[in-house]
Amino acid sequence: MIRYIVMSLLLLSSLLVADDLLSENSRNLSQREWHSISLAKEWLNNGNKSFRGEDGSISFLYGATMPRVVVAPLKITDIQFEIGEKIKDVQLGDTTRWIVSPSISGEGDKQTSHLLIKTTDVGLETTLFVSTNRRTYHMNLFSRKYEYMPIVNFKYRDKINKKWEAYNKHFQEEKEKQKRNKNLRVTSLISKNIDNLDFKYTIIGDASWKPVRVYNDGVKTYIQMPNSMKYQEAPIFMVLDKGDNNQLVNYRLKGNNYIVDKLFKKGILIIGVGQNQEKVTIIKKDVVQSSSLWGDESEDY
Repeated sequence: MIRYIVMSLLLLSSLLVADDLLSENSRNLSQREWHSISLAKEWLNNGNKSFRGEDGSISFLYGATMPRVVVAPLKITDIQFEIGEKIKDVQLGDTTRWIVSPSISGEGDKQTSHLLIKTTDVGLETTLFVSTNRRTYHMNLFSRKYEYMPIVNFKYRDKINKKWEAYNKHFQEEKEKQKRNKNLRVTSLISKNIDNLDFKYTIIGDASWKPVRVYNDGVKTYIQMPNSMKYQEAPIFMVLDKGDNNQLVNYRLKGNNYIVDKLFKKGILIIGVGQNQEKVTIIKKDVVQSSSLWGDESEDY
């Protein structure tokens, strides 16, 4: 009992001596200095809250604010750092009543550095500075009688951003994969009759989406459009009869290819109406070379 009283008196006297050593403010702060102080207070009192990690840890978003870590006597608070991060220096505002010791878990590239925080009394407050091979940390330490944080760690904006980038990249790659598979299906469909391909077509028109080429396999006609068409409205396709009357025909758009379910002598691709209309005409070459556009009275293919 006497020993406890003596120790308490010594501790109290050391605090009084330390307080006496602190001088009053030597001068008033300038407006610019008060502005800087106000900015620091905004960061210190930032309302950015902590959140619970998977292992029961309390996680802080690094750099968002100055973390407030609660410690209790006879308890250990474990501050964990990023995997592979190495502690270089540790500084405490109060080294008399606070104890900090380092620890390491894991092996090789998976090693994690820890700081184990302990305090000797309740109602204490100090600051903790930690520098590592990657960044610096500033924390406030508080001591309570019962309440404390067993595990504290950090989340990093760059890591979060990389996860979102990977997430978006995954869906972009899936989209490109589906597009490639779609084009492969079209190529496979065309290649079944590759020995019968006929490219003898004339394409007339100056539209920006003018077909790259037209060919048939003896059964269907394929109109290959430029890649830029995917950013534009797809034109309507129609077959023309001998009197240049429009005839509806079954067709579908696969990738950049129109697949027409028949052979034809003359067809048109159209976008718009009136003066704003753009049109491209497709004519079978053997028809163009004949004395009459439609030749005899024979039927279309």
